[in-house]
Amino acid sequence: MSRSPKVSVVVPTYNYARFLDEAIPSVLNQTFTDFELIIVDNCSTDNTDAVVKKYLSDSRVSFYKNETNLGLVGNWNKCLEYATGEYIKFLCADDKFHPQILERFVRIMEQHPTIAIVTNYSDIFGEKIGKGRAPFVGLVNGQTVRESMLTPGNRNWLRNPSAVMFRKKDADAVGLFHPRLFHGTDLEYYLRLLTKGDAYFVPESLSYTRSHSNAQGALIRKKKYEKIFERYDFIMIVKNGQPAVTDSMRSLVDLQVKRRAIRSAAAMYELLPRLYKKDSRQKFKTAFQIGYAEGVLFAPLSKYLRWKYVKRLLNESK
Repeated sequence: MSRSPKVSVVVPTYNYARFLDEAIPSVLNQTFTDFELIIVDNCSTDNTDAVVKKYLSDSRVSFYKNETNLGLVGNWNKCLEYATGEYIKFLCADDKFHPQILERFVRIMEQHPTIAIVTNYSDIFGEKIGKGRAPFVGLVNGQTVRESMLTPGNRNWLRNPSAVMFRKKDADAVGLFHPRLFHGTDLEYYLRLLTKGDAYFVPESLSYTRSHSNAQGALIRKKKYEKIFERYDFIMIVKNGQPAVTDSMRSLVDLQVKRRAIRSAAAMYELLPRLYKKDSRQKFKTAFQIGYAEGVLFAPLSKYLRWKYVKRLLNESK
């Protein structure tokens, strides 16, 4: 019986063949070599097969193709199912690694048994360039990170899946990525993982996130109201399904529920001029249901009427 590798590097991909010749070598050229590289293709229609085939002579590389397209989250969950290593390290197919990321992350995990997640600051490259930052350095209590990321105005300090590594036993314990989410899928998962332990922040860039107009996240972010409604769904999933919700965290969650419900209700008034469209009527209905459920239907009304009045005055002054 063969021994499982220390790390499972999993690469979910869909029509990203043009990026794989950067992503795959960034794994194979790691200074740490005790890993398996699992590539899971979500029914791509480009030349993904041909690109991956070049690397299959390396015994560490495995290639799986889904029978049907499972969506982004479904493909992430397939990656979790295939992973056998002690640690799981995602790499989005359009991103890439620093040559020492596995060596550094494994060493940190081995030195700190209380850690559930290790991450790094992560640079952005491609069409836009930037540097990721977080208000944390080194070992940080998991609950502290959870509360910080749920505080209004804060963000996902752990960054995208390419930036983090976690233990398979913790992944098995908390389950799969939530199938109903797209925006915030990784954050909701991190919140669950952090109930199992602490986080460690490496204040360097050891992973690189590509910015490009065809990124799946960038395309879906253009759907304004879907994103607003899903932000509400996200916080309700956290409220109803998250383990280890302390009193302080519960107050943060309740505040976020109200804020996101008000923003959803505001969509009703923004959509009023477009109710002749079927799609707008469906969005209006969703906005109404959220506002009614949280008792905030009229909370955005004064702001909306004030803005309409200002716009009228501006038009009259032209």
